[in-house]
Amino acid sequence: MGKNDVNTVEAKIYNKGKNLFLRSESYNFNFNRETGFFMRWGKTPQDDPDFSPFGCEILDIEISSGGDCQGNCRWCYKSNGGDQPTHNMTLDEFKIIIDKMPPTLTQCALGIMDIHTNPDFFEMMEYSRSKGIIPNYTTHGLDVTDEAADKTAKLCGAIAVSLVNKKKTFEAIRKFLIRGITQVNCHYMLCQESYDKAFEIIDEIANDETLFNSDKTRANFNAIVFLQYKSKGRNPDDFHSVLDVKKYQKLMAFCEERSIRYGFDSCSAPLFLESIKGREDEKFLEALAEPCEALCMSYYINSKGIGYPCSFVEDIEEGVDVLGCDNFIKNAWYNKISEKWRKKLLKNNRKCPVYNLDAYN
Repeated sequence: MGKNDVNTVEAKIYNKGKNLFLRSESYNFNFNRETGFFMRWGKTPQDDPDFSPFGCEILDIEISSGGDCQGNCRWCYKSNGGDQPTHNMTLDEFKIIIDKMPPTLTQCALGIMDIHTNPDFFEMMEYSRSKGIIPNYTTHGLDVTDEAADKTAKLCGAIAVSLVNKKKTFEAIRKFLIRGITQVNCHYMLCQESYDKAFEIIDEIANDETLFNSDKTRANFNAIVFLQYKSKGRNPDDFHSVLDVKKYQKLMAFCEERSIRYGFDSCSAPLFLESIKGREDEKFLEALAEPCEALCMSYYINSKGIGYPCSFVEDIEEGVDVLGCDNFIKNAWYNKISEKWRKKLLKNNRKCPVYNLDAYN
């Protein structure tokens, strides 16, 4: 496998049942499609490559945007919901984009509003899986029917439920757990205004026996995932990022005291890395953190087929027409626009060059 007209070292892809392996001189990975286990290394196991020269490992693809969203969250960075028109990516467009993707692509996160906003949602996930690309999605949890949960259990490697309505969120999580999905997470938008509430939610999770496999009739709740707030979209002046190391350490300690697993997005990696300094397990935890991977390991495509480094820089940075391009690697991954972003990000040590997310003590 080469990079289609881009000079590079050759790589070999091995598909062995549930496993996908990539081998090259300076970039390698192992991926297990069933467990989601992923390991990446460079020339030696100790090397950590700056980016994937052969294309994205993870694709974030938005299939719906606009008004048809019950969530209508006050902090929605997409400003979805309300009376605005809805735009759905068609099934044919989705297939065209997926067919352009390099064989390095392991997972595909479908960006939705309501579960049934895009009538082709589940068929899109079926197509993704048929190509060996494991789909997942995040839901607001307000419209998870038994039928939707059944289909999700058959198709998805992981599922996340955002905390919008606590009762509905927990109900949706239980539906997925009962069906045996082992990677069920709760997404929590973390900002200064939601910080105190996070402790209440962690406590409720810890004390809710229905979220854990005490009677061996369901899978275990996996983790609460903290998403760092970025000032974009609806009501940007009403919310503020949590960048205080001591506050984040307190939140981490609270999860650990209650034996609740926690995770975080790449935007939170700088804060997490500062928060673990001096711990006995610092080196181990450091290896679990992935700083900004936009256009290094991952890529975002909106519902109109336009690609950006990530969804938070849509309409801030210049986009690339992925739907209309001939060759994803040449025309998108190595587009001059993409190269400019990647250079800027790597020069900044993979810290976001758009939003100020620097941690402080």
